[in-house]
Amino acid sequence: MTPNAGKPLWKIAASPINWCNDDLLDLGDEYSVESIWQDMAQAGVAGTEMGRKYSHQAAELRPQLEAYGLALASGWGTVHLADRRNWTASLAAYERHVEFLAAMGCAVAVTCEGSGSVHWDRGGDRSQVVRWDDEAWKTVALGLNEAGKRAQALGVRLVYHPHLGTNIEQLSAIDRLMETTDPDWVGLCLDTGHVAASGADPMAVWARYHDRIDHLHLKDIRPPVVQRFYQGLGFLDGVRQGLFTVPGDGVIDFRSLLQGLQSQGYDGWLVIEAEQDPALAPPRTALEKALSYLRTCTEAASAVGISDEVVR
Repeated sequence: MTPNAGKPLWKIAASPINWCNDDLLDLGDEYSVESIWQDMAQAGVAGTEMGRKYSHQAAELRPQLEAYGLALASGWGTVHLADRRNWTASLAAYERHVEFLAAMGCAVAVTCEGSGSVHWDRGGDRSQVVRWDDEAWKTVALGLNEAGKRAQALGVRLVYHPHLGTNIEQLSAIDRLMETTDPDWVGLCLDTGHVAASGADPMAVWARYHDRIDHLHLKDIRPPVVQRFYQGLGFLDGVRQGLFTVPGDGVIDFRSLLQGLQSQGYDGWLVIEAEQDPALAPPRTALEKALSYLRTCTEAASAVGISDEVVR
């Protein structure tokens, strides 16, 4: 990325989780992939991330997306590296995942360590995160470096996604991750919703780590639900109750963030992602609201990568 005073270089995508939830299978299960892609295309976004109903065969998925004018921005991959005994199986599965992303033309692989988390740990769901000791932290860092090397060999950049309900959610953990991993192999996915819900300022995270941030998820938060989360509400229950929403429907200052992205010449994807109950937040309407809001955060419609015809 290089400083840029002209038209922003980024591209806008939408996550299918806004329609059909990956973890809460009853939320939006009625949506077909075709209806999701049609909504995205009509809203005017350029890409999508992976969803649970998408084909995992690149030869099938790529022409399907192209028919709607969409590219695949990335896809989520959970790894389990805190215990070195899991490395062989976890890294092999991760490599297969990255091979698929590479075949789809993706530049980045959104990645998260599941060990000790509330619902991705190999031991099953739990009510609280099992915190890593120093040895586990060291092993995770080494494992992510190895995963990043393998991804780079395939032409894809590993971008780590801090996430509520995992060992890497607070700013102090993000700092430790950045300090203990090799910047050549491990980048960062800035998810504004998760960062803000953890108590940090997304703009401050961007300012600190913009040279390693290669992918962004744009979501907003509802503070009353965030408060209930920290009082013991489970993460998935929080999603049901509206923990997240689209940009412009919460409290995050996206104007400052977009100005920072533009000034540093960010040229990756901005993915509008706000997993919530689609019956309460119709996805097409929410997406268009987000695009309209992002448009107001800049001086011209073209500054957020959408045309005058997209949102009126």
